[in-house]
Formats: sequence, C-alpha cells, structure tokens
Amino acid sequence: MHINYLARVGRKTFKTSLLGFNGEVAWAADSKAFVVTQTEGGGGLGSRVYVFFVDEKGITKIDVSRAIEKAFGNPVRCEVEVPPNTGFVAWKRGSSELLVAAEVVPVSICHCSGTYRVYDIKLPGVTIVEVYSQESAKKKFWDALGCELRSADDRCVKQLESRFRRGGTKQNR
Repeated sequence: MHINYLARVGRKTFKTSLLGFNGEVAWAADSKAFVVTQTEGGGGLGSRVYVFFVDEKGITKIDVSRAIEKAFGNPVRCEVEVPPNTGFVAWKRGSSELLVAAEVVPVSICHCSGTYRVYDIKLPGVTIVEVYSQESAKKKFWDALGCELRSADDRCVKQLESRFRRGGTKQNR
C-alpha cells in the first residue's frame, strides 16, 4: 500500500509517497519539514522514520532510520535477525534536529522486546548528536514519549546498555 503526502508552497503543490501503512505525520515548528513514522512490515515489525524537507523547488526525502538502525544494530538475542523499529519522538530545533527512538521489536521473537534508546539527530546529514538510554529518555522526554515507550519495561535496560558499552551491537546467538 502506498501513502501519498501532499505539501503546498505558495501556489505549488508537491506530492510524494511511501510504501507502507499507519503513517503518522508531524510538521516542524518552522514548517520547513515534516516527519513521517510508518509501518513497512507488519505484526510489530518494520516501523521507520523519514523526514521530508519542503521548499519552492519541491520535496526532498531523507531516510532517518538507516543511520539509527546501524547504530542500534541487534543488541539482544532474537530468533531471526531483524532491524529495530524506529519512531519519531519530537522535533527539537525547528527542522534541524529531532528525537527518534529505536526499539527492540516488541514481539516475542526477541529477548528484551520493547527496550529502546532515543537518538538526537541533526539534519539534513542525519548525524547522531546524543544517545539516551531508555531510563534517561523517560526522565528527560516523558511528555514527548507515546504510551508504548512510557510503559516499556525497564528490566532489560542495564543488559542492553552494557552491550552498547562493550560494542556488542551484533546479534548474539
């Protein structure tokens, strides 16, 4: 399924589309960009984030998830190797910075399912500025987190964070 997104600048209307479903959209405060979190998989898998910059020339798409998936990797044991779900949390500075969560897919195929980290991303280069553990993200960004992230079980946070400190982001079998 394709979701079409339309943006109007002056008298011009621009269209773009993504393959997926359950799209959620949030405009940046400066109205220069919008972010989309949508599902490209199914059954709790395949949530991804894209930013679209809009100006009088058109729409430019940036895949934010790719860099976060690489940084997060596969830090816990899963029955099959699966990338983390990524989801928009909040815009920080106009359209130049945003927060995105990466979570171990919240399904039974992975140990510590639903455990996450939040990444502060600088745009347009998709540079990771800072990384927050689940516990620190809950303290710092509680009001911006959705119900799934707020209610995530904290029992696996120490295990997840110790893997990152040791550099163990490859899947352990």
